[in-house]
Amino acid sequence: MTELELIGLLRETSTLIALDFEFFLTATFAVIVVSYTVGERLGKGPRTIIACLYLATVIMLFIRYQGAVSQALFAISGLKELGSSYPVLNIEILSWTRRFIFVAGALAAAYSLFKPIASSNKQKEGAGDQST
Repeated sequence: MTELELIGLLRETSTLIALDFEFFLTATFAVIVVSYTVGERLGKGPRTIIACLYLATVIMLFIRYQGAVSQALFAISGLKELGSSYPVLNIEILSWTRRFIFVAGALAAAYSLFKPIASSNKQKEGAGDQST
């Protein structure tokens, strides 16, 4: 591949990674907001289905991310072999940071489905009202 093709591949891969990561963040915050808004009113069955669908989506995105990182590393190694002066970020640090966010975000969102914050706050408010 030529330097221009490798740079194009790297840019396309970076765009794919960014779009998938944005989708992951959107889905994660949507699950957290839904669990906060609905609270205990959402039954255990629907809550389990939502958690399974969300976690399956996260796994799919994580696998796509791993493939995209491999593709980016391929383009970077090709650019290095060609002696290109095209600037590239340290992909290893970014990659591990995103992996951590994937795992921590998915666990936080799944936890919020089974331990809704809204129901905990209402229980605290109810306990405060009974003591007066």
